Amino acid sequence: MKSLLLLSLPLSLANGAQKPIIDWALPRGVNPALSDKFRPDAKSQFTCLSSPSHTLPYSLVNDDFCDCPDGSDEPGTAACSHLNHSVNPLPGFYCENKGHTPTYIPFSLVNDGICDYDVCCDGSDEWMGVGDIKCENRCATIGKEARKVAAEARKLYESGVRAYRSLVSKAVLLKKEVEDKIVSLDGEIVRSQGLVDDRKRELKEAEAEEKSKMGKSGGGKGKHGQLLDFTKDRTQEMKEKLQRLKDERDALYEQLEKTEKILKTFKEEYNPNFNDEGVKRAVKSWEDYLAGKSAETQDTIDFHTDLQSLLLDEINWEDWEPEETIIDDMYAIEAFMPPFLRTWVHGQLSSLQTFLVENGLLAPRKTPTATTSTSTKVQKASDALSAAESDLATKQSDLNNLKTELTQDYGANGVFRALKDACTEAQSGEYTYSFCHLGRATQKNRDGGHTHLGDWTGFERRLDDEIEQEVLVAKYEHGLRCWNGPERSAYVYLRCSAEEKVLSVAETEKCVYKYVATSPAVCEDNGADVPANGADETWGS
Repeated sequence: MKSLLLLSLPLSLANGAQKPIIDWALPRGVNPALSDKFRPDAKSQFTCLSSPSHTLPYSLVNDDFCDCPDGSDEPGTAACSHLNHSVNPLPGFYCENKGHTPTYIPFSLVNDGICDYDVCCDGSDEWMGVGDIKCENRCATIGKEARKVAAEARKLYESGVRAYRSLVSKAVLLKKEVEDKIVSLDGEIVRSQGLVDDRKRELKEAEAEEKSKMGKSGGGKGKHGQLLDFTKDRTQEMKEKLQRLKDERDALYEQLEKTEKILKTFKEEYNPNFNDEGVKRAVKSWEDYLAGKSAETQDTIDFHTDLQSLLLDEINWEDWEPEETIIDDMYAIEAFMPPFLRTWVHGQLSSLQTFLVENGLLAPRKTPTATTSTSTKVQKASDALSAAESDLATKQSDLNNLKTELTQDYGANGVFRALKDACTEAQSGEYTYSFCHLGRATQKNRDGGHTHLGDWTGFERRLDDEIEQEVLVAKYEHGLRCWNGPERSAYVYLRCSAEEKVLSVAETEKCVYKYVATSPAVCEDNGADVPANGADETWGS
């Protein structure tokens, strides 16, 4: 009977060959883009995607049994869901989701009796109807809502981009202002330097003029008088310093006596049988101190005596004053000459007097009032020089600050220059958290107290887990140290939005705070599209 059946079949089938599949359809769960990989060959065989040496009858595809070592023969069932993602070349069960966005759902969720509309809105992942579950196709409604959200997100994004462009324009103007100030200050510094040079020359001239009056005449003083005044001043200064030294020494001796009295009482009253090594060491140190103190030399005592003597000694400075008659005689010498010599001697003596005055050996014949006026001239010249130097130093400091500000990191296109010191805050629990761009992050208590969380130290890019995008993070570090912990720090994760706003604040670890905030400063116009699902109202940048 079996032989007759074989004879009734075509020869090819009788020899064991399979009939080629003519009416072929794409297997369930396969992305149409992979249709060529799932088309059966001439022998109606399927070749495992990542294991070409393994082939199997096409009838075994999606038979709910894992035949291929890579699981590629079960794109529409959960039979191979136990395989690691690195083994299975397929990303998951393909949901066509007509009217919405095609996507993949993990194989483990296929036919699990749950309608996963957030991923597979057409319900195709539950094609077996496990537990009599029927997942209707909701893609039309879900797609419509998603497109609405996406449109709103796109609108918000575009608004953020417009705000970003406005900030960049403002930042460009601010940078230009800084550059203009630098150019202006460079010119002012050149002029100020010239003024300082002029003031130095004027002071030098005034001092030279004053130097010519160093002889003592009509209230002026020569080198002898100046040296005498200097010596008097320095002697008085040293005596005052010695007096302060003596006062400090006396105060220290008084404190030392009190301390010694306390330690003496401690030694006399402590219990030697009390087995405390710290106390015993303290008593032993006190005894060693007393032994050393008893060796105080006579030189120390003599030093204290000499110090007191120096403070009591007085010098009679009048004994060292120069004789005035010599200077007066230099101007009256012509009176001692015979009349026939006076004319000749007058010319020679005038030249000698001029030489002595110019070299500071003789003062010109001027009244005390004139001398005082000259001294005021030197003081005015000195004050003018000090004012010019102070003005120059201020301008140089301003220039350095501007140059440093010009090279500071202000983000892409310098956009944060337009937001510098702009602050944003929000309530979170019992605290109000705030941060200022390129400034400081702060935690404020209900009673008004502030806690320094950190000062801005720069930017870096990090992954924002909530939106699964890399965003710009502003770092605020070196804040107030926590009790028994590290210095406080805060990291502000910035998302694109037209509005400056703090969305949330959380202490991710001890004394480390994570801000999530929005700002148009991160809406850099790079031509990137808004994510297709449009689920978030803010986007990373």
